[in-house]
Amino acid sequence: MNKLFEEASFVIEQIESKGFKAYFVGGCVRDYCLNRPIKDIDIASSAKPEEIQSIFPKTIPVGIEHGTVIVRYNHVSYEVTTFRKEDKYEDFRRPSKVWFVTNLEEDLSRRDFTFNAMAMDKNFQLIDPFNGREDLKKQQIRTVGKPDHRFSEDPLRIMRAFRFMSVYDMRIEEKTKLALKKNAPLLKRISTERITMEFKKLLEGKQAGKALQLMQDCGVFPYMPYPLEEISEGSLLSFNWSSLKSEEQRWAAIIVLTKVDDERDFLKLWKLPNKVIQSVLNILVSYKKEKWSKMDLYTTGLNAALSGLRIKCLVEDESFEEQASKLKHLAKEIVIHSRDDIPLNGEDILKIKQKAPGVWVGQLFQELEKEIVEGNLPLSENEISDWVRRWGKE
Repeated sequence: MNKLFEEASFVIEQIESKGFKAYFVGGCVRDYCLNRPIKDIDIASSAKPEEIQSIFPKTIPVGIEHGTVIVRYNHVSYEVTTFRKEDKYEDFRRPSKVWFVTNLEEDLSRRDFTFNAMAMDKNFQLIDPFNGREDLKKQQIRTVGKPDHRFSEDPLRIMRAFRFMSVYDMRIEEKTKLALKKNAPLLKRISTERITMEFKKLLEGKQAGKALQLMQDCGVFPYMPYPLEEISEGSLLSFNWSSLKSEEQRWAAIIVLTKVDDERDFLKLWKLPNKVIQSVLNILVSYKKEKWSKMDLYTTGLNAALSGLRIKCLVEDESFEEQASKLKHLAKEIVIHSRDDIPLNGEDILKIKQKAPGVWVGQLFQELEKEIVEGNLPLSENEISDWVRRWGKE
């Protein structure tokens, strides 16, 4: 028995002891059927939120108006949601109204894809009214009910379909595919943050290339926060996405493989954190670099340099290891990693020069860094002090 389910069974047992029904639902059931790691456990129950609150001493009413209460047990959080049915999604995200129901199948019928509409009792008996288990076996993504209705309710499900395709190596069933093509323009109604979150997860998948190719074929690219367009046909599909090691590398690769006029603007339109944006821009500088000096490598940083090189080697189908070895060897020859490694600080410089502070101090440090990095000046306090004394007089 999976340890997470074993610990969560106590929550179900407590709910059932009060005469209510409770089941494991959603992603944890899907991943259990796929024998994949399970991150968290969600529970659906016939008990109403206030009844859940009365059963457990520690609860958090995170979405009580929609029937959701977090139960804290043994330092773990479990999201417990009352069986419900939903009204129309007027904001393309949440139903305008929900009704609590007592029937599990009615609750499962509102979910997005068949493999997310499965439930399981504490004895690991599967409840699968929409044949989600069969779709998992077929590696098929299929909506619950009419696909056009599911995507028009919440168009983010379009992005989720592509994300599941990438992460789980699945194909999208034909009727589902036709509906996501039809509803793709509705993605403009979805917040950038929600689209970005799904897109990031898609890029992490082993089949990111296939998912991106299908997104293009289905006409989804124009409705991204920054419309995507391949530089050359098939480049997104053939690129080895699984070789990339970080989020920043993946965003840099997207920019390299698509037509982007302004790299910083592209990243800002996806509403990425400033730290991520700067890291991606550094990688892109490295990607474009043909020849490295010690100062180039010192300024850019070895990690960004290797990231840019990795993308370049993947694009040009060249060996990464040999070129990476040369960069690493060059980096070992650089005796400082930052200005803090220099044995003199600003106050020391002022004392040696016996001058008032000014912009000249920054200029001196820039030249001093370059001399040390390029190997023209040893990392010796005495020799650096002599160099500072001579600076400006030569």
